[in-house]
Amino acid sequence: MSYLLDTNHCIYLMNGWKKDELKRSSHESSTIQKVLSLGDDAMLYLCEATLGELYYGAENSQRKEENRKSIAMLKQAVLPLVVDESVWEIFGTTKAILRRSGRRIPDLDLLIAATARSYGLCLVTNDAHLALLPDDFLRENWAG
Repeated sequence: MSYLLDTNHCIYLMNGWKKDELKRSSHESSTIQKVLSLGDDAMLYLCEATLGELYYGAENSQRKEENRKSIAMLKQAVLPLVVDESVWEIFGTTKAILRRSGRRIPDLDLLIAATARSYGLCLVTNDAHLALLPDDFLRENWAG
């Protein structure tokens, strides 16, 4: 199986890679351990919307340059996927379904989930509100 990492899991990887194993948070350790245990046929991806969230976080941080370098390294290991027409169609349909049922998910999170579904990937996230997605969205949480 292949996976699309939500922004939180990308952050766990970027922060955890820089630290000594004993200084990692439990989320960072669990995520890195899962990545290292994946089989050779598994691929990791991220969404263009995640890149936007990561750049936003870097721009608002005290260590802008260091965080931008971490994003560049992440992009070499985890391939960004294009948000295309299929993603937008899934986004719109799912947002309408959620609205009719009285449930709401922030647009960027829904866009990330729609990207995973469009590409046939399992979404790896630690966001509780993504549990509101319809059951046909595959989800896992590697943060423990």
